[in-house]
Amino acid sequence: MVRHSNPEAVWSLDSLFGSSRSTPLALLSQVACVSKMSAKPSNRLAVALFRTMLKWSRSNADVPFSLRTGDLAVLAPTLRRQRSNTNTSGASALAAPLFSTSASLLQHYAEMGAAAVPLIARAEYDACRTAAARSDEEQAEATAAALDRGLECVRLLHTVYHQQLTAMRDMRQDRSDKTGVKFAVGQTFIHKKYGYRGVVYGWDRQCQRDDDWLKAMNVTNPNQPFYYCLPDETDCTRLFGGVRITKYCAQDNIQAISDTRIVHRALDAHFVAYSPTLSRYIPVKKTQYEYPDQYEAEDAAPVGDDANLLAQPEVEPSPATRLRSGRSKGRGFVSVKA
Repeated sequence: MVRHSNPEAVWSLDSLFGSSRSTPLALLSQVACVSKMSAKPSNRLAVALFRTMLKWSRSNADVPFSLRTGDLAVLAPTLRRQRSNTNTSGASALAAPLFSTSASLLQHYAEMGAAAVPLIARAEYDACRTAAARSDEEQAEATAAALDRGLECVRLLHTVYHQQLTAMRDMRQDRSDKTGVKFAVGQTFIHKKYGYRGVVYGWDRQCQRDDDWLKAMNVTNPNQPFYYCLPDETDCTRLFGGVRITKYCAQDNIQAISDTRIVHRALDAHFVAYSPTLSRYIPVKKTQYEYPDQYEAEDAAPVGDDANLLAQPEVEPSPATRLRSGRSKGRGFVSVKA
């Protein structure tokens, strides 16, 4: 284990790391190598790491990303249950337990994203202060372990998570231009040819599949928007004899419909609510960020049974069955409510 303890290197860490969203990783290596020469860990390095993580958290607070639960468990093993006498909104929510035997609790804090980083920073800083009360040998080992975790956290924030947030910002900038895109995320539709209903959870300005897929799907116009969709499972069971998890649909092949709820097992992974007024599903925060739009709705209610297959009536597989909306003798739908 590397002993990160050189006081003379701290000023560089503190001054350079806080000035940009990207970290000079070469400096991390220099600090680690020089620190091996010192026997006593440095509190100044702990302070520098603490400040660096706080600065990173503040500069990326606008992006609703999630931390990996595995990273949380490794980087902050010293965190224990804490209680707060204040309400659980805003920053005070950070005082709630971060780690327990409950995987759902760990996932909750992972989804806090940048807001959880100060917890990790504080935990490692406190670990260094607690170690100061031990004997020299125990202090050196405990503090070095905390500093190792702190440096690893800074490295991850400025590499893995920096890349993730950069991609999300690029996506948001690109998806802000909706020229030529007729369907919004959360909008429901019916497929003109096959007759299943679905909901849009993403889109590409042009088809992003390879030539083999285009040939297999008989796509004649790939230069139009294509949509990532969740098809209604009851419709797919009736029409195709089994469920279809996702669909990638050309804009020309779908028609907007209103007052329609979709049944799909993964619906609550992409959407948090449904608004009857907007006749639209409200996507999760990450998708809202990447696909900016007006998502506010006073009547938005949880998706509830839409994602619960057990709450739905059993459907007999029958590929030849038509939707109750009715079809014409051709392939197009008639009497569809737009």
